[in-house]
Amino acid sequence: MGKIRILPEEIISRISAGEVVERPSSVIKELIENSIDAGAKRIDVEVEKGGKGLIKVRDDGEGIEEDDIEKVFNRYSTSKLKSLEDLYSINTLGFRGEALFSICSVSDVILRSKTEFAENGWEIHMRGGKRLNIKPIGMEKGTDVEVRELFFNTPARKKFLKSDSAEFSNILHTFIPYTILFPSISFSLKSNGKSIMQLQPMDLKERIAMVLNLNPSNFIEVEREEGKIHIHCIFGDINIQRAKRDMQFIFVNRRPVEYQKLSSIVNKRYRKIFPEGIFPFFCIFIDIPSSQVDVNIHPAKREVKIRSENFVFSTIEELCDEILERGKPRRIEKINKDFYIPEIHGEKIGERESEYIQKSIFSYREESLRDKLRDSIYIGSFLNKYLIFGTVNSLLFIDQHAAHERINYEKFKKQIENGKIEIQHLLTPLLMKLTFEEILIWEKGKDKFEKIGFSTSKWDKDIIAINSHPRLIEKPEIAMRNLLSEKDIERYDEYTIAKMACKNSVKAGKILTKKEAEFLKRKLLECEDPFVCPHGRPTVVEIEEKFLDKYFLR
Repeated sequence: MGKIRILPEEIISRISAGEVVERPSSVIKELIENSIDAGAKRIDVEVEKGGKGLIKVRDDGEGIEEDDIEKVFNRYSTSKLKSLEDLYSINTLGFRGEALFSICSVSDVILRSKTEFAENGWEIHMRGGKRLNIKPIGMEKGTDVEVRELFFNTPARKKFLKSDSAEFSNILHTFIPYTILFPSISFSLKSNGKSIMQLQPMDLKERIAMVLNLNPSNFIEVEREEGKIHIHCIFGDINIQRAKRDMQFIFVNRRPVEYQKLSSIVNKRYRKIFPEGIFPFFCIFIDIPSSQVDVNIHPAKREVKIRSENFVFSTIEELCDEILERGKPRRIEKINKDFYIPEIHGEKIGERESEYIQKSIFSYREESLRDKLRDSIYIGSFLNKYLIFGTVNSLLFIDQHAAHERINYEKFKKQIENGKIEIQHLLTPLLMKLTFEEILIWEKGKDKFEKIGFSTSKWDKDIIAINSHPRLIEKPEIAMRNLLSEKDIERYDEYTIAKMACKNSVKAGKILTKKEAEFLKRKLLECEDPFVCPHGRPTVVEIEEKFLDKYFLR
């Protein structure tokens, strides 16, 4: 008997739903897109328990006709495609007719809708893909969708949902791009009965500034048009620095998308003015003939493919270079000496140098990297970034920033263990303006921050004050941004939080003397784990003699 069998429709529908509905934020995305396609001027979103308890989306769009109220839950039901050709000229956010079908397959859904001139609206109740009830109701024009018990019939998917705060953070990441993309629409967002966001219609830059809590004076706007392709960019200047890529948005034909290649191009260009681990803000809007864009390559429509990709990439590169070379984000001037070598010629060779020469001639024994580093001789520094030490048969490069992070983290860790954290109290509080998401994370994590030395308080509705910080942290604002970029902050212990605070929070690029370089090396060797920074990057890299011989054809 053959092994191949046709799956029942019930299983097919749940598999299909899993491709479109991955978590509560996926439901939010599909419902918001339906509201926008319906011409809504106002969209209200309400969630409970990170969307696991309730997802409610209400709009004032054109509504659904009585004859269509049940059809919208059928698979592949759509008002947007009539022929194969339409698939290659899509100008709406939704088009495949799978959203409501997929949502109701794995949840309990009540949909209410009324068109402008209808006498009454209609309510339909669906559960697990089956209709339970349909009836006429009184309501205003528009559509109201309530989703409860998400994944009630697919427990394996439900088990993989994260904490309420993490799921709500995902909802924010989904919600915010649409508020930016459609500044003429009013949006509101509530979580567990608390108002998170209330946005009235405004112009694009005002909306971006309000949603992301940024100063619009730090925006640089550039545009380029070539034929039917229009590219509009809003870049942040050097004053907007982020610890994560959380303020980077790309839109293609009025659709939020993930475009890794394009994001990499912009981030790479910003390396001219930003150090490693610091990322820029940008919004890129690309309008291109729909026939040149494939929006059907991802089940959730998160990715697109553009035929004129090379032109778009080269244009974005040019626009980035244009804004980085002018005005606000300035190129950091190159230091006078890229390579520094101590002047030892003519000086008497000390015991350490003599020992090094003897080893280079007579010693062939194998040494651990720790031993090599301990016995190495300081040679110089490169770009005030890498310290160079010589061994018997290799060169050791120390990333002085990563080494500082490791040293400081281990000091910090010991202070936490001993319950004696050294605190720097500030005479004048350091004020930080936060995004909506950062405020929520701060509220959840402020008590934990206090335990590691960060005393903070609410200054205004979107501003916190740092009143004190651990003395080891030289850049408290960057440290706090790192902490506020973690969705599940309430789950982390003090050591994990300390590790996050240390990231990019020590001075980099400082010119070190020979004594200071040797001191840094000694302190690094005292660490429990000297060869990796707290975040997994190497602190020491070795280049052996045989590697150099190979490239010099010896």
